[in-house]
Amino acid sequence: MVANFRSPGGDGRGNGSSRQDPRETEVTILLEESPRTVPVALSGRWKKPVARVVALEDPLAELIPLIESSRSENVILASLSCVCSLDPAQLIELAVGTAGGRIVKVSVARTPIEMYASSRETVVSLLTSAVDHRSERKPLRESLFADTLLPSLDVIEELPGEVLFQNDLMEYYRRNLWVIGNCGSEAYLRMLARLPELSDKGAESHIAEKGSARNSWLASGVEVEGEVEDSIIFPNVHIRKNALVSRSVVMNGNRIGAGGEIRNSLVFPLSSDLPRTTANIGDNCSIGSRSSTMANADFPDQIRDGLTVVGMNSEIPSGLRIEAAVCIGPGVPASQLRKMKLVKKGTSVFRPRNPGSEAHEHTARERR
Repeated sequence: MVANFRSPGGDGRGNGSSRQDPRETEVTILLEESPRTVPVALSGRWKKPVARVVALEDPLAELIPLIESSRSENVILASLSCVCSLDPAQLIELAVGTAGGRIVKVSVARTPIEMYASSRETVVSLLTSAVDHRSERKPLRESLFADTLLPSLDVIEELPGEVLFQNDLMEYYRRNLWVIGNCGSEAYLRMLARLPELSDKGAESHIAEKGSARNSWLASGVEVEGEVEDSIIFPNVHIRKNALVSRSVVMNGNRIGAGGEIRNSLVFPLSSDLPRTTANIGDNCSIGSRSSTMANADFPDQIRDGLTVVGMNSEIPSGLRIEAAVCIGPGVPASQLRKMKLVKKGTSVFRPRNPGSEAHEHTARERR
């Protein structure tokens, strides 16, 4: 989640110019139940600090003092589930116009997104009431946007811009692969120009003598001993001997064992402190399918067209076969998957909700 606090000119309480410089904006990224390594990594990501990163145990309640302590009179709250390109000056101007306690929901390209602007006082009042009246603790995105801000909005305002994806795994996967064929295009360069300069470009990537990478984009610190084709590989991914990654997006830190195959898949990051030589995706695994139109039975709108999704910090045991349109939930341990030789197409596997409970696999009907 992102909380964007405008730090106005004048006396620090909104009595300055109504048109603000985006560079004077405070940005806070809130992480919910995040490993300590993630905030540390994000905090040092940019050459010039552009955001502070905070991990919270009870985000809805702990967000209140964060906003109260801000010097700004206007607040923008947005979810990182939506990524869009827009003019920050226009967004700040919209926030400045939220006098009288109005809550404004932002729309980009005629698409309402999870981004709200209001006064600091109004947001604090809403959050305080929500915390006081809640009967159970819910995830921040649900409690903040669905339960608190959405029922209270006064108006939806359109801002010019482009929605890159909005809480859509298929769009995220496709937009990443779009980079391969469009890295020199005007649209790509325009989006790249909006990004702040990184503090460190990272280690060089390395392709071994018997490794190969074709029509792919490799980030810093990637080691390829196997084969990569038509794929996006995020930083510090290791691909061992005789492994194949094809038409896939493999995110930060994953270690893919020797002889494995990953096809048409989206693999979320590994943020655990496993030894560098330990593969979280074991030897001789088979993940995804070369050609499939299958949809996941549990998430047919999010996971379809044969896409296979492996959640964050999952451990895939050696030799496991995972078919098309499967969803492996975040944090699923190898011990749970080791009981299976095959995860059938269109099904889902999630980590047990209660420690010690039986592993569970959703085997809802297959779509033929």
